[in-house]
Amino acid sequence: MVTLLFLGLAVFVWSKSRRNGDEVIATFEALLAAMLLVLALCYGRLHLPLACLLLTCALLLPRYPRSGVPERSNSRDDIFVEF
Repeated sequence: MVTLLFLGLAVFVWSKSRRNGDEVIATFEALLAAMLLVLALCYGRLHLPLACLLLTCALLLPRYPRSGVPERSNSRDDIFVEF
């Protein structure tokens, strides 16, 4: 129950910080929301489902194509980078 309260407060404060016109106050509210999220994760047992969700998202990210990586030069010890 307390975990849901912390999560609800974190979402509320984060959304409030996104609407705030003052950068300093918005940054403070975003940090407060991050702190409430950390408290919710530490107090509750949400760290394992969240870790699984983040791992799934990371595995679904597109891979960098091998054809885009430049080959090593045999004559020198550096990689040629095109500009």
